[in-house]
Amino acid sequence: MKDFWDISDAELEVMEMLWGQDGSISQPRLLALFEESGKKWKRQTLNTFLIRLEAKGMVRRDHGIVETIHSREEYRYTQMKAAVDSLYDGQISDFILAFTKKNDISKEDAKELIRILENS
Repeated sequence: MKDFWDISDAELEVMEMLWGQDGSISQPRLLALFEESGKKWKRQTLNTFLIRLEAKGMVRRDHGIVETIHSREEYRYTQMKAAVDSLYDGQISDFILAFTKKNDISKEDAKELIRILENS
């Protein structure tokens, strides 16, 4: 797995649409889904994003069929780990401390966090 994916907001939008599908999808169907959601992208615009995502190792394209290589969870984990490594010298405890100081967490969330940590 890669250390970090530098993905633009528009590329992430494409990935989110792809992750919402079951398996692979044709490029024309993908474009139609964006049109249905209110995006007025041209075919070439979507193709440009897909070319970039393919170069970054996020998608695979074969004869107009697109499929993701990495799951949403893999992407989120990689981005989060890169941020913790960069901002908190890899210390997850420092990240959690900083996060909880600035954000109220419910007692239920705190209990769940403790449960997760105890079972790790």
